[in-house]
Amino acid sequence: MPAPLVEQIYKKTIDHLREWGYISHLTYLLSEECIDDRMTRIDVPSIGLETVDAIHCVLDKNRTFAFLEAIERSVRPGDVVVEAGLGTGIMAIMAASLGADVYGIEINKNTLELSRRLSRIFIKDKLFEEGSLKLVKGDATTWIAPKQMDLMICENIYSGMFYEMQIQIINHLRPFLRPCGQVIPYGMYSYVILAQTENPVQKKHGELFSPSLAEGRIYRWIELSRPVLYDTINFNQHNDLNCSIDLNIPVMRSGLVNSLLIYSPVRVASNIVLDREDMIFMGEDIFIVIDPPLHLKRGSNVRLRMKYNRGGKPEDGSYSID
Repeated sequence: MPAPLVEQIYKKTIDHLREWGYISHLTYLLSEECIDDRMTRIDVPSIGLETVDAIHCVLDKNRTFAFLEAIERSVRPGDVVVEAGLGTGIMAIMAASLGADVYGIEINKNTLELSRRLSRIFIKDKLFEEGSLKLVKGDATTWIAPKQMDLMICENIYSGMFYEMQIQIINHLRPFLRPCGQVIPYGMYSYVILAQTENPVQKKHGELFSPSLAEGRIYRWIELSRPVLYDTINFNQHNDLNCSIDLNIPVMRSGLVNSLLIYSPVRVASNIVLDREDMIFMGEDIFIVIDPPLHLKRGSNVRLRMKYNRGGKPEDGSYSID
């Protein structure tokens, strides 16, 4: 069960986002543009995610609670904590409420203003003192920490580690982490499945699409292979940006493979794991289009070659099966 402080901070955050009209605005935007199109359109390295996506992340309750609980277990009074990619600020607020000296870094000015607005609410409620949470507009891939950190929180994650600058941020900030310091989340594991999918007709080879009940995008698919682990990332160490694999995958069901299904469980802390079914936004199943498709026979083996940059756009990668 979530601790009382986790419940309190989450409920108050959601109440104010609803009162200020952010959640109704999110609902409207979801009807106008799907996340797949928005992630393709925006320049994440330059401006970060849009504010609507930061709010959508918070509404993924399982994901948000997992991070808040990991922070509560990790932070001690007086710790220096950095949240890189602040979003709404709910995680930085949690750390400050536990007595930490917190820096929140956010590249998007509108999202930063929202986090400042929310933080003032919790300061007024005397959960923490104003000076203990410093909110900074900046690029976390270049920002210089003024102190050595005890904890870094970096929740810039997406299935397959596409789009988001998690690796670039952590590689840059790790030298500012104390020898006994830690990163939340701990790690991420990406799996690939050969799939026969009801693809959107406008999507081309290498492009991404994702099902979403909230956004009214439901696709039928058949899994033609079992999941194969293809990428393991430990966020407490330096990671290369290149993800390159060459795998032989057994076919368990005959069919027409026209997509790669990718999902990425996240180990938030040693005993807190977000599995495939636990996340509904930016951690859910995604699909990469394979065109032309390939007929597969049960019992055969398929060679999958895939290469892309972690943090890059899927369509900039290469994908082949034979």
